[in-house]
Amino acid sequence: MKKEKPELYTDYLISNNGYATATGLSSMLDGEISHDLVTRFLSEEELHLERLMAAG
Repeated sequence: MKKEKPELYTDYLISNNGYATATGLSSMLDGEISHDLVTRFLSEEELHLERLMAAG
């Protein structure tokens, strides 16, 4: 997967019609990115709207 993590995550949130989960994102990508990787990304630092918007 070539997208940066913040961009990938925001795309997932926008396209999701239900609850957004790390497991759901991993499943949507056919396991290309593990749910553990998503969880670690989300816990690395405080996410700010400016950072997420800059990714898109």
